[in-house]
Amino acid sequence: MLEDKHCQVILKHEDDEVNNLLMDFDIILRTDDKRKKYTSFDIYDYKNKDYIFSYVFTNRKKKNNE
Repeated sequence: MLEDKHCQVILKHEDDEVNNLLMDFDIILRTDDKRKKYTSFDIYDYKNKDYIFSYVFTNRKKKNNE
């Protein structure tokens, strides 16, 4: 069973200034009601306590080997 997952981004080839700016944000992966798959993600701004972006995954065709 999946759960919503909060992730932070740290860019390997960037300096601390850039990465410190990114630490104010989370990417939140959202599950469906049955908690079987991830269906969307949000970008949340902790500093301003606001969701700044949301995206719902579209139904994608699976490749032959999936």
